[in-house]
Amino acid sequence: MRNLRTIISMLVMMAALFAASTAFASSLENEVLYYVNVERAAAGLRPLTYNVSLASAANVRASEAGVHFGHVRPDGRDVKSVLNEASYAWFGENLAVSKTDDAKKIVRAWMASPTHRANLLNRHYTQMGIGVTRGADGRLYWAGLLASE
Repeated sequence: MRNLRTIISMLVMMAALFAASTAFASSLENEVLYYVNVERAAAGLRPLTYNVSLASAANVRASEAGVHFGHVRPDGRDVKSVLNEASYAWFGENLAVSKTDDAKKIVRAWMASPTHRANLLNRHYTQMGIGVTRGADGRLYWAGLLASE
């Protein structure tokens, strides 16, 4: 019975990964989510779902990161203020900057950082929104917002 439950769990995770695979990815944001979910599956965690509201906020944060790269908004407000009054039980942010549009490298860099890795593998998170934008300096700024209701 225990083996059957393990097999079923693995099949469900594999189905979720297939549904989010890069073959179906229509954007860098979806590719980031795919690679994050690969890491979560390897750690025995449920995949994150894409949240449009978080993605909108992540795009704001990616743009802001090109002005002030840090976990505080350029005007000094807390990063959670980007959520415009939305309330989440759990909330976290990952930022990155790169010269290329390689989602896999971004997730690898996050996984190599203990605090970013902890965010990605936090069992409480159920949703993610990703934003990426090219800054005035020509580099790409990435923001991943993670949350759960």
